[in-house]
Order: sequence, then structure tokens, then C-alpha cells
Amino acid sequence: RQRTRDAMLRKARAGHVTGGRVFGYDNVDIVGPDGARSHVERRVNEAEADVIRLIFSLSANGLGTKAIAKQLNEAGAPSPRPQQGRPRSWSPSSVWEVLHRPLYRGELVWARTQKREKWGRTHQTARPETDWIRQEAPALRIVSEAQWTATHRRLEAARDRYSKAVQG
Repeated sequence: RQRTRDAMLRKARAGHVTGGRVFGYDNVDIVGPDGARSHVERRVNEAEADVIRLIFSLSANGLGTKAIAKQLNEAGAPSPRPQQGRPRSWSPSSVWEVLHRPLYRGELVWARTQKREKWGRTHQTARPETDWIRQEAPALRIVSEAQWTATHRRLEAARDRYSKAVQG
């Protein structure tokens, strides 16, 4: 288990793919000189990246996750791969995930969660932020920093309005 973690850490620090597929990117096998797969890298998928930019634009202009999902489904926009037999479409939770994924702003984050406890049993827990591996990846940036900031400023304002309304 430790050797696997060390290998994954090495890949994360090199900017290679350590997990599965992410909407907006294609996983590309990199072949070494011996003809065997060396590692996997992400490349921006422009068709999917346009949908991500649209999501950020709609959110920055005041639409909520449910309204964005509805608009994307009506337009027939490409959507992430369905999980567990669900239909291939946008849901408010998948829109929320897009709006909060740091990879879209060009930041790789690895080791946010721990999948197993110290005894080896499966139990996912959050790791402290000090243990996260963060790395800039400008080639993977889909949304500009200004667009990311504008969207998150609007999301924070909406969250503050909601908190005030609930508290009284």
C-alpha cells in the first residue's frame, strides 16, 4: 500500500493523471521509448470546455445550478458520463461540481481525501488541507481567473443572502 501511495504521489507531483476521467479533458496515454505506456496526461477537450465556460458564464450572470442544468439539457449540451445507470444529462449537483473543481482554473489538487483507514478497511475521510498536494497547471486552464473569481463572488453573495434569510 505504501509503494502504491508513493507512486501516486510521484505522478501527482509530475502533473500526471492519478485518477479517472474528468469532464472537459481527454486522458492521453504517453508511450515511453520501449513502447509501453509511461503515464497518462490530460488534454483539454474543446467541445466539453465550451460547456464548462458556458456554465461559469451563466452562474456569474446570476443563474442557479438548477436553472443552468435545465438550460443545458434543453440545449442538448454534452454532459459528463452517467454513473450507476443514470441518464446522460445535467443535474444541479453535476453543475455544482463543475463550479467548484479547481482543475478548471488550472490547479491540480491531489490527496484531498483518504480512502482507507489505518487498518486497511475502506472508509473515506477528508485529509487536512496542509496534506493536499497543489500544483499549477496552466495548460489545463479552461476558465480565466477573472471568470472563476466573478462566479465565486456571486456564489458567495447568494450563500450569504440565504444564511441571513434562514437565520432570521
